[in-house]
Amino acid sequence: MIDLFKTRLWFFVALVFCANGTMNAQGVFDSIGKEVNDVFERVKESVVKVKSDNGVMMLTGSGFFIDQEGTLITSSLIVVDDTATTVESEDKQWEARVLGKDLRSGLALLKVYGVKSKPLVFASASSLKAASAVVGVGYPYNLPVAPSFGLVAGFDFQYLNKFFPTTHIRANLPISPGQVGGPLINSKGEVVGVLAMSADNGRACYAIPSAAVVRIFQELMKSGKALHGWVGVGVSEKETSATTKGVMVSNLFENTPALTSGVKVGDLVLKIGTREIRRPSDVIDLSFFSRVGEELPVVVMREGKTMTFKILVQERPTLLPAVYQKDTVSPSDSVIQVNQK
Repeated sequence: MIDLFKTRLWFFVALVFCANGTMNAQGVFDSIGKEVNDVFERVKESVVKVKSDNGVMMLTGSGFFIDQEGTLITSSLIVVDDTATTVESEDKQWEARVLGKDLRSGLALLKVYGVKSKPLVFASASSLKAASAVVGVGYPYNLPVAPSFGLVAGFDFQYLNKFFPTTHIRANLPISPGQVGGPLINSKGEVVGVLAMSADNGRACYAIPSAAVVRIFQELMKSGKALHGWVGVGVSEKETSATTKGVMVSNLFENTPALTSGVKVGDLVLKIGTREIRRPSDVIDLSFFSRVGEELPVVVMREGKTMTFKILVQERPTLLPAVYQKDTVSPSDSVIQVNQK
């Protein structure tokens, strides 16, 4: 409904401009096209095609360089550890080494040796707002590198039955399978995200925000593995007044730090660390950026009294179930589980 409204609004504005003679609609489109092309020309040299054979078929996607020594980011969905991964740019082709990949975030780090690469620069995705213009760059359907233009439509931690490990950028920007792993670019030519998946039957997409990308690739660069934290608290959304909602502790999982922390089921979570908690997505984002071994102060409201407890963040279990079934369905992709009623 929102997308339809935006489409009608743009069409209405164009008609008004044409009717009043104040702006030529063709001029508007030419201007947008020029801006998109300028951004595309600045970054396309840094975007590459990534190919890996999984034994059944050739997996193809996109990636981009993040330094001058041939290190690049791509999607873990198109990288197979024990097979050769190739990287292509225009008429050049190189073999790449897998430095590490993280299935939870969907990112992989590759290295092409002996190449002087042109890196892209990261910008904070927090500068994005609804209707911010963005450009996706990648290799659609194994074709030459190309841009896709769109607008930021929102910021979500869930799409249908899929829960993201951290809030993702939703953009009204069509992408093909070959563009997954490519960069999402702002109007300055800076990376604000990595294209993660298509949505709405290909008419939109989700991107991993730049802060999350940087957090993962720094750990992959350091040790080849990204550690994700876990404390074992389940939370659910709770209406605290007619106009506001909070987050309530709904589960304390066995064999986790939360069980002996002093936090109880029914507590209203006010703050974790330095971040105020108002909605489940706050918990998911804070969880994603928490470090294993870090001690988190958790401020809760219990029977009208404010209480503070400390929980030590442990490494998230590798074999954590995809979905917990206990009265409500909750995603596994957070340090602190979020139950959706």
